[in-house]
Amino acid sequence: MNFYALTSGRGVTLVDAGFFGHRRYLDEWLAWTGRTPRDVEAIVVTHGHADHLGFAGEFDSRGVPVYVHENDLDITRTTKVRRPPVRLRRHPVRGFGMLAEAMGDSVFAQPPVPGARPFVDGEDLPVPVPLKALAVPGHSPGNCVLYHSVSNLMFTGDTLMTRDPMFGDEGPVVFSEDPANDATCLANLALLRPYETAALLPAHGEPDTSPGALGEAIAAARIPVVRRTHDN
Repeated sequence: MNFYALTSGRGVTLVDAGFFGHRRYLDEWLAWTGRTPRDVEAIVVTHGHADHLGFAGEFDSRGVPVYVHENDLDITRTTKVRRPPVRLRRHPVRGFGMLAEAMGDSVFAQPPVPGARPFVDGEDLPVPVPLKALAVPGHSPGNCVLYHSVSNLMFTGDTLMTRDPMFGDEGPVVFSEDPANDATCLANLALLRPYETAALLPAHGEPDTSPGALGEAIAAARIPVVRRTHDN
């Protein structure tokens, strides 16, 4: 699971916030770069699932703005996102690794983000670094990607991944929390074609910072096939 830090002077803008227990990775990076949590100026969440909201609630409680697409605002402000997605509940044996990681990283202690602030499709976000939000519905109602024009980077969240975090298949892959929406996820990748020359920074799997990585991944993307074991 990846989350990203963009810097502007000493200030830091985060893209996603992992699970609650992943705060330790942020603290390690802040210390390594000579920063402190007070240097985090904003958090932008690609969508309102538990493995992206993570420690955002802690910063929200301190007055740090946390932004999420308006269609995911309700789940961001509650704790309903702690429930495993349909896809994982159907195959709990194969998905045991992610379930164990979620519990080990304190998903059930994860706070909501009551002060989450909404944004809309196409909005240039009011954060210290240039980020444009692009809605790509399917994975969740308010699922989006974030484009950093200065560096031609696309933070794709779970819109387009290079590894299936639940079952381990290598990507590029797309899927929804509910498999009934998988085809929508795949079809909506067409919304990203104007940005094909961008690098690809997903929330799950290895980033690819080479020019055009996004376009190559769009062309090769597939819905991973989940094969049953004995979890019928």
